[in-house]
Amino acid sequence: MLKLVGSMVTIGAATLLGAYAAAELEAAYQEMLYLNRLIAMLRGEIRYTRSILSHIFLKISKEAKKPYDAWLGQMCIRMESRKGGSFDEIWRETAAVYLGDSKLPRRERRKLEELGTLLGNADVEVQINHLQSYQEQLALSIQDMRAEIQNKKKLCRCMGVIGGIFIAVLLI
Repeated sequence: MLKLVGSMVTIGAATLLGAYAAAELEAAYQEMLYLNRLIAMLRGEIRYTRSILSHIFLKISKEAKKPYDAWLGQMCIRMESRKGGSFDEIWRETAAVYLGDSKLPRRERRKLEELGTLLGNADVEVQINHLQSYQEQLALSIQDMRAEIQNKKKLCRCMGVIGGIFIAVLLI
């Protein structure tokens, strides 16, 4: 009886682990969609308001969810203080600190950090073009991820169940 209960607990735990892995994949996908939305907001603000970047970051930070609100808010604070270094340094440092724990895939975080080198020092039209180019690259990454995510989620769930059964058989 004890072995049966232990086996059921093991299978249940492994199944939950597989479901958790599948949920992490979905969360990464949702983060990429949200980042695309934020970049669209940034591009729109630059194009239509032609305001100072620090003011644009502050405005978007009020509408953004965590951790993007803190990241953009810190961008505004450091840019206004004029003690944070160049725009590129501020962008990279704040993105690394505030978005390091986000669900964004590492590859996408790195691309986002590199975007800072293209913004801030150029005129409005060049910044808009860089943001549009980044958005197009992000859209391709989202499309690739969408194609893979369903199969990977099924695989994670199945591996959780199969792994749990395998461990339970080994323990019996």
